[in-house]
Amino acid sequence: MPPETDNLRLEDLFNADQKERAQILSSSAAVEALKQSDLARRKEVREMMARGEVNTAADLYRAGVIFLHGAAPNDFLTAHRLAAMAALNGHRSARWLLAASLDRFLMSIGLPQVYGTQFERNEEENRYQLRLPIDDASVLHFEKRFFDVPSVIERLTQLNRRIQN
Repeated sequence: MPPETDNLRLEDLFNADQKERAQILSSSAAVEALKQSDLARRKEVREMMARGEVNTAADLYRAGVIFLHGAAPNDFLTAHRLAAMAALNGHRSARWLLAASLDRFLMSIGLPQVYGTQFERNEEENRYQLRLPIDDASVLHFEKRFFDVPSVIERLTQLNRRIQN
């Protein structure tokens, strides 16, 4: 690995990404604004990657999260690659990102998710629900624990608590 100095600008982009996602988006204008922010962040991170400025496990993880919030299969595949490198370099949270980026990639190309990490908001019922389809028949009994993926019930409870607060 190159020098172990985290990219502070990337950390700022990651923090902005997470801050925007902590809010409940209640209008199509707010959703569109988030999409534009996501696009700008991905563009800047791509430029950082091209300049060789994404180096540490934390950088790889943060860049992966930003690409997870992309719009196309290549964004999700990039998130998955970055998560793999971060996880292999000891970043524990990157394990979950590996599972989530694979699920998002699979769904973006018309295949079912396997880990159950992808949820959507049901506007009519004002609650989150698991995005279908899911095909977890081949997932090993310990695999979700290995990737730090909470059960569907645990994650739905977390997400729906955000709506109620």
